[in-house]
Amino acid sequence: MFEKYSLKLVRPQCHPSRLRVNAIVELDVDIREIFPYLNAELGNCFYHPEAPFLRFAQGGKVFTLHPSHFTINGLEDEEQAHRMVEFIRKLLEDTWARRGEIVPSFRRGTELKVLDVYKLLPRTNCGNCGEKNCMAFAARLIKQEFTLADCTPLQEPAQDAAREKLTRLLQEAGYPV
Repeated sequence: MFEKYSLKLVRPQCHPSRLRVNAIVELDVDIREIFPYLNAELGNCFYHPEAPFLRFAQGGKVFTLHPSHFTINGLEDEEQAHRMVEFIRKLLEDTWARRGEIVPSFRRGTELKVLDVYKLLPRTNCGNCGEKNCMAFAARLIKQEFTLADCTPLQEPAQDAAREKLTRLLQEAGYPV
């Protein structure tokens, strides 16, 4: 799908001391035609056909594809960035090769917001999940670095309704639950 690319690593401005980096990958081709096919195949996307861009999370990374570039958030280093670029290259090539078998989807999807998830959590800030607070847990849940089972207070019978709402919210956004 693309032959050449240039890679730029950046530290998030809101947390410059963090060890994670983000990547901006400039492409030598326009990839917008594949977005509806990826949207149909991946299911857990936020697709904005007018902008256009397609965002999805996988393996704890958030990928945002634009016509001539894409970004990857939550990387360890440059080596991992190159591996993720190859993952995207293969995903694009495989999806494009099978496009005749795929019904393109122009569904926008539901973009999960950290605050929407946070509001449904027990908000105990207990730290059992390894995070300092429930807001951080919500952010990592959206990045698919955690599952609902990682929140021990959410497993209590008193939290059944909240857990069901969270499950439905995640499913509607296309996240595996």
